[in-house]
Amino acid sequence: MAGDKLCLAIDASGKLNAVSADDVKHFAEAGIRVLADSEIGPPHNADMFGRYAGDARVALAPTSTAQVSQVLSYCNERQIGVVVQGGNTGVPGGALCQRGEVLLCLSDMKKVRHVDPVAGVLVADAGCVLADLDDHVQQLGYIMPLDLGSRRRCMIGGNVSTSAGGLRYLRYGSMHGNVLGVEAVLPDGRILDALFTLKKDTSGYDVKQLFIGAEGTLGVVTAVAIALAPKPQATQLAVLGLGAFDKIEQAFVRARQGLGEILSAFEFWDRRCDEIVVESMHYPSLLKSAHEFYVLIETRGSLMRHDAEKMSAFLDALHADGLVDESCVLSAPDAMDAAWMFRSNMAAAHARRGCMYVYDFSLPSQHKPSLLGAVKGHLSSLGLYGAADSPVLDVTIFGHIGDDNIHLQVIAREFGGAVEAAIEPWIYSWVGSHGGSVAAEHGLGAHKGQFLKYSKSAAVIDTMKDLKRLLDPRGIMNPGKHICQA
Repeated sequence: MAGDKLCLAIDASGKLNAVSADDVKHFAEAGIRVLADSEIGPPHNADMFGRYAGDARVALAPTSTAQVSQVLSYCNERQIGVVVQGGNTGVPGGALCQRGEVLLCLSDMKKVRHVDPVAGVLVADAGCVLADLDDHVQQLGYIMPLDLGSRRRCMIGGNVSTSAGGLRYLRYGSMHGNVLGVEAVLPDGRILDALFTLKKDTSGYDVKQLFIGAEGTLGVVTAVAIALAPKPQATQLAVLGLGAFDKIEQAFVRARQGLGEILSAFEFWDRRCDEIVVESMHYPSLLKSAHEFYVLIETRGSLMRHDAEKMSAFLDALHADGLVDESCVLSAPDAMDAAWMFRSNMAAAHARRGCMYVYDFSLPSQHKPSLLGAVKGHLSSLGLYGAADSPVLDVTIFGHIGDDNIHLQVIAREFGGAVEAAIEPWIYSWVGSHGGSVAAEHGLGAHKGQFLKYSKSAAVIDTMKDLKRLLDPRGIMNPGKHICQA
């Protein structure tokens, strides 16, 4: 299966030791909770979409930064690999054990340490669930600047460690911009207190940035200070049906001009995505007629009358210029929740259709329209797509137009074989040659580091490796993942 193949791809330096029964006894005697065998299972040993498999046999659940420090100090001294896991909602298998490592689960570290209601800053443990944090700060008039389809499972430490993007990146920006500070434990057990809560600080290197997107390869993020966003007083959604991809991009330019400061999300998907959600999840389509492409636009402001007027004028202009074939505006909470449910469950619906190869790319605007046709053409030319008995069932795209991020799904009858050989590395080479990024928001994980050369220069990759060697000279943190493959 895919997990077996993956084990061969990992950098097996031979320098690390598998965790032993004596090690487990040591952790238990130190007061660190050891998960029972029945607690590990699939929740900790499989990725969301079944492409990667883990082999964790020993999992620890620390309750404090001090306990994390104990674990890393012990494992570093004995050269035992450590894999950090939060809600395990990641796509590329980066939080799965593959070679006898200790699995460090942060789910018991879930304290909200502090909220500054004046500055709008939250300090929380890494194991806090994103949706729980959002519920907490909403009582104080704020929201989390990040929102994901996995919000009820994913944890803030994992969000930071994977530099999660999400549904409203367009409005609230990236983790790199919203994280004010981190507390992290370095591989040798030292506690790095960079948990600053100030929004302006130019006193030296911005060390916290090293841990945002590092995927647990440089240490363990144990707490986060994050800037909150004001809770919106008025929200509305518009759903558009369009006939061509270039019309999506024209509509986006108009949205930025016409909706301006209230524009918070601009999502899109193609016709087949819409059909798959209807077929697999049994949700009704958001529009009455079928269209080649769909767009979901959200606005968030402080005065509904003002926002509704702007939305009405924006949509009237789109219709007058022939950019949109159908549209509707939603303002009732239940209708808006249903629309976001439709969009957020798109990946899950695809996974029910078959074995999903999911890719997340950033592409310059002039190359986005070419991606879907290029992939379909490539697979068709190899006889893998287009016939009733083809090994590839579907090829679709959806994503976040506002931040150049496109999710590509190739649904196959099974993982591996001719389909995987046809897609990889061809798709990464295509993206790189068109000025794109091979990993826009899902991270590198267990597999994509080897394709980093298609979108990063040799000097950049070497610098990343230098940082890894500097902070983790024994290579215990998430061994063989991320940059280690490059």
